[in-house]
Amino acid sequence: MTREFVCRRASAPLTVDGNLGKAAWSGAERTPRFGAIDSGDLGFFDTRSALLWDERALYAGFWLEERDIYCTRNERTGLTWSENAVELYIAGPGAYYTLAVAPDGRRSEMFFIWKDAYPRGSRYDVPEFDLAVHKPMVFGGDGGPYHERGMRWGFFDWNFPGIEVAVKVDGTLDERRDIDRGWQVEIALPWEGLSRLLEGPLPPSAGTKLSIACARCQMVEHRAASFAAVWTPHPMPSGGLHIPEVYPQWGLTD
Repeated sequence: MTREFVCRRASAPLTVDGNLGKAAWSGAERTPRFGAIDSGDLGFFDTRSALLWDERALYAGFWLEERDIYCTRNERTGLTWSENAVELYIAGPGAYYTLAVAPDGRRSEMFFIWKDAYPRGSRYDVPEFDLAVHKPMVFGGDGGPYHERGMRWGFFDWNFPGIEVAVKVDGTLDERRDIDRGWQVEIALPWEGLSRLLEGPLPPSAGTKLSIACARCQMVEHRAASFAAVWTPHPMPSGGLHIPEVYPQWGLTD
């Protein structure tokens, strides 16, 4: 079952500084508490997200409860992310984008393009996604995740144009001997960058629906556990967050 959430228009201009106590976020509709991807069981600590939009950008906010805020500083290897992080997945008809943000502000981005969306002369047949130059990884061929749509290319060197990311920590980052309270993440994704994914006029109008999944990867004694606002309380299908058609639908409203 695909879930539906509301993405309200921001009530005031947003400065991305990691402070989600701003007036604009007070009116945002938050998701329910995140649940485990594989079972739907609630996460160890409360995690919620919300989206806002205006004429400039799409905004994402994450509220994360945490008693020990630290970074492993492990680099992403393929699709594996062994780090405390929030994750944002945005899907369009021919591609999807993923962003992971750690408590210290480091981020990892990936852009996936379906092979059937890359014919000669298409929107992705451009230098920005030149297969020979960027040498993306191939998924769905000899290696997973697999999908009935077929193969996709994963660009790990692509950066979202104009993205803004800020983190606010309520505690002491990387101090393992005290008790923290949590952290917040604020993200701005300008519509110009989203033109790589979305069709139709941008910025969009109220009534537009976007396919977006929000997730959290939490390290528990150096073992990763993932929680998402996608299927709670429904178990994840095989392929998980790389099955874009099960992402929640976020409806833009005024």
